[in-house]
Amino acid sequence: MFDPDIAPSGTLLGLLQRGRGDGTLHALTAPRPEALAALNHCVLNDPRHDWQVENRSLYYARLHLDLHGDLDAIEAHLFDPEDLLDTEESRTGLALAVLGHLASYGRGDALALLRRYAAHGSNWAWALDELALRDDDAGLRSLAQPVLDRFPTDPEGEAELAATVRDAFEPRPWRLWADDPRPAVSARVRAAQETGCFDRWQRQMRPTGPRPGWSVEAVLDWAQQGLERGAALHVPAARCLAAVAGPDDRAEIVRAAR
Repeated sequence: MFDPDIAPSGTLLGLLQRGRGDGTLHALTAPRPEALAALNHCVLNDPRHDWQVENRSLYYARLHLDLHGDLDAIEAHLFDPEDLLDTEESRTGLALAVLGHLASYGRGDALALLRRYAAHGSNWAWALDELALRDDDAGLRSLAQPVLDRFPTDPEGEAELAATVRDAFEPRPWRLWADDPRPAVSARVRAAQETGCFDRWQRQMRPTGPRPGWSVEAVLDWAQQGLERGAALHVPAARCLAAVAGPDDRAEIVRAAR
């Protein structure tokens, strides 16, 4: 997570950063350039302390529609050279989610921008998830080759592809590509799906999660290991702690929370 810079609550920017309902009212009565500048600042500099638990994209997308905003600022942000250096989801995730909602409201320019970013951007998987919910089959098929080209055809690349297919949040594009009329596309995706299914079966046969009898320290270590490899285990870890923790473990849990 990160600590965003939040403007004072009495300002237009501060209201929008906090997702306040009266922020929309203030934005609609403010000069349009000022309102759009504040809105774009929020979309391009995610103001949430934890984007995983706080939804803000629909709020910003609706205001964007009300202000009849263009996508120039979002496009410049997504395709800035920094996109190659900073691949964290927190840099582009909110902008992509806003584009997804705009596409749902019929903004063809938002849909086209999502397609272009899915083909060329660093956070392409997020863009693909947004498109999986909103794009038609033809649009998704056009992305099959650009996405597959991201993965080398050597064993390491195929293993990475299989893991990506297995862990995809929205499976629709991969299922569509598995039936693609182009053999080079369909054969590779099907092989990745088969490998992913086998990997999932192996993980079920050899689970690595907490076992009965684990200590609080063991559960916390397991959650920390997941964080270090990019897996969000805080929810299952909290459930495990509820099962194994006792009154004597309070001090250790408080230390970990800090």
